[in-house]
Amino acid sequence: MSRFTPVNITIDSPQAPDVLAGAVLNGLSRPIGQKQSWSVVKALILGVATFGVVPLLAWMRGFRAFVIGEQQQFLHLARWVRQNSEHPLSRQLESDASELRTGGFLTFVSLIALFATVLAIWNIIDRSGRMPEHALIAGTYGYGQSRIMDYTVRPFADAGRIFTIWFWGLSIAYGFHWLQVTLHSADIRRFVDRFSQIAQSEGVNRVRADPLGTTLRPLWLGAAVCMILVHAPWGLLMMLAGAAQRRYITWSGRNTRADVAHRLRAMLMRRRPNMLIPMPVYLRERCIADRCRAELPRGANFCRRCGTKQRTELDRVA
Repeated sequence: MSRFTPVNITIDSPQAPDVLAGAVLNGLSRPIGQKQSWSVVKALILGVATFGVVPLLAWMRGFRAFVIGEQQQFLHLARWVRQNSEHPLSRQLESDASELRTGGFLTFVSLIALFATVLAIWNIIDRSGRMPEHALIAGTYGYGQSRIMDYTVRPFADAGRIFTIWFWGLSIAYGFHWLQVTLHSADIRRFVDRFSQIAQSEGVNRVRADPLGTTLRPLWLGAAVCMILVHAPWGLLMMLAGAAQRRYITWSGRNTRADVAHRLRAMLMRRRPNMLIPMPVYLRERCIADRCRAELPRGANFCRRCGTKQRTELDRVA
């Protein structure tokens, strides 16, 4: 007969999942607002076709919707931190998250500048008694020219006034929208710095908000030159604002939230090591090959599906 030897082993039961933390983690890692950023081609075509009106209205509305979604994610993070941390900055973090919204004054100034420009130009054209389309072309794209492609620009005495109002009005409107995107990026950076202090107190590395950086990329700069060539110099500020919004939504803001999500996951693993904390889908590393995009183990140098060499990690010490 076989002999049975009893063994006294204690098996720890798995801890119950933190539902709020899981929701916050998945929310931070999920991209938001991708439709609120225009491509440079779309911005150029609609900017020229609508005399600069439609892009500004769409960007202000889209950025406001994006900021609301982003604020909700950081607000949920701040509430989890307040409930689970005794750090003195935890309450201030929630207060900072509540203030992450678009500046009402900056939006108001942009709208006022845009509507004042449209009304002022319409008033001049209406009083002139000229055909609206001829007067509008003469005071905008046709100012100082006798011909645009196959279109003959008809002389108009008030063309200079229209062009001056058009230039300054849209420049102010787009300039304030660019300022709003830049200031929001700075607000996020201050919020992330405060969160980093709390994370560092629990033994987790600090996270640095991805900077907005130089927003006027080569394609956007080329589009700005095209706007100047068609006698729309305010297009430089339009492209600057559009590039800033696109870079923040698709790059800076997304990377910052992903880094915060990684730190939150590290905090959870240190607090509750027995709890299974799966890696969110959007935080998993994938192959850099466009036709592959297979999921990779963290730190892998080669793709196990297609064999493509991955980017070298520069944050490791040899």
